Amino acid sequence: MKTDDIVYLSLLIASIGFGQLYRRLGSPEVRKWVGTCVGVLLTLAVSGTHILHPLLLTATNILIINYVSKSLCHAVSFWWSFSYLLFFRICHHLGLEAAPAHTNAVQMMITLKLIGVCFEVHDTWRKRGEAKKNDDEKRAQLELELKYEEVDPSPMDIFHYAFCYIGVLTGPYYKYRVYEDMLQGSPVSSGLDCLQATLRRIWVVPLYGTAFLASDYFFPLSFAEDEVIFKDYGFFYRIWYMTPVFFNFRMRIYAGFVLSECVCIMAGLGAYPVACEPKPGRGPSKYEALEVRSEKESTKVEYNFETIHNIDEFGADFTPTVRAGMRCWNMTVQFWLASNVYKRLKLARPVREALTMLASAYWHGVYPGYYLSMLTVPFILAVEDYFDRLVRRRLGDSGKYAYDWFAWFVKMQNFAYMGMAFLLLRVDTTLHYWHSIGYIYHGLLIMMHGFAQYVNLIVGKAEHKLKKSRATAIIDEHTKMRYVKTKEVVVDGENIAPNGCNGELVKDK
Repeated sequence: MKTDDIVYLSLLIASIGFGQLYRRLGSPEVRKWVGTCVGVLLTLAVSGTHILHPLLLTATNILIINYVSKSLCHAVSFWWSFSYLLFFRICHHLGLEAAPAHTNAVQMMITLKLIGVCFEVHDTWRKRGEAKKNDDEKRAQLELELKYEEVDPSPMDIFHYAFCYIGVLTGPYYKYRVYEDMLQGSPVSSGLDCLQATLRRIWVVPLYGTAFLASDYFFPLSFAEDEVIFKDYGFFYRIWYMTPVFFNFRMRIYAGFVLSECVCIMAGLGAYPVACEPKPGRGPSKYEALEVRSEKESTKVEYNFETIHNIDEFGADFTPTVRAGMRCWNMTVQFWLASNVYKRLKLARPVREALTMLASAYWHGVYPGYYLSMLTVPFILAVEDYFDRLVRRRLGDSGKYAYDWFAWFVKMQNFAYMGMAFLLLRVDTTLHYWHSIGYIYHGLLIMMHGFAQYVNLIVGKAEHKLKKSRATAIIDEHTKMRYVKTKEVVVDGENIAPNGCNGELVKDK
């Protein structure tokens, strides 16, 4: 295990333990300051003087929120924060010292938080304006949304949110409103046992850790860069080797994501009533349920931590498509991308998907491997959608079952193939490995896309002919005779086609 992984693991475990004390602090103001002080100390421990980067980004976003129009602050924050993220990553080429790896993780999460809070401020301003203009029914809905979504943070509130120890190192992402709700009081008094919830979530981490260490020992990533695998091993072995390497990557990520969730659970962050249907990253999605609960004033409410649920391991591994698998992976960041990039674009769906994946790759880093990996995804999604429409929807239950298992196998191979680029990072090493296996899954993607287009053309022509024949032919049930559809004229009780019409009578055989 690398030194960075040991430091990462130690800080996460310490943060989980601290949550037992933090959750019991009574005053919201005390919790706010204690959480920020611990977060600053953690950031300082892993960053040293490089803590200036997240501090500078936070300060500039505070200025943006306070001095830029609410109609533009979200856009200004987005472009400024992403531009600074690029500077942060290439500053060592400009004569500055390169930041440690853990500082990069801190900078990534603070970038999402600061842009996110600017979007929340903008949406609050927009909905308040709409509430004044709309009729009573629409106004009531907007006022309900504002009750549970609106934010009006002070400069110090933004600083506290950015540097709160919960998620400062590794995530998950959570909205400012979720942070604010946590400060107002933990649901412990209503019957939620955060310790038990943590134990129910954390028990799988030793299994993931053991699987990671074993797979890393027998199938190290470094072997994929060694000339031995290209000289002494064959084509099919190199195709197969991607699978254990990707398994190793998943086990490492699963362990880290689950521990990050446990930091939130132990602190009481992201606990909402089950009835309001919380979503990862967002929080409550059914505000009417919160209204009903407040009216009934129930003494005991069932809570969950879906708001900070960042990884659905079973879904990521066993859903049959890349689209479904991605929705189970880093779910809080997926929410951020969907809410602040995908849904804000007024473009065709494939274009929005491509731009969203570009934003995700850019957020991850400047290495070409991120772009080679993630910008392949929109093409895979397009092919999956084609085959779903052309093949899967036309199958019976047993056919769909077999189709889904085949699609699952292809999905996992695609993930492993893209994972090599994501892990190897450099363009030369990635293309060298892909070249050694003949860019097999790029080729498969092109072949499947061509086949789908061909089938779509044939099926489309057949459906067009069938539709045309239905529109131009009528079966008369009394005479059993087929007529070309024309405007008929009735003369002395007989149907007569008007002059100029080609209304011929044809007996059915």
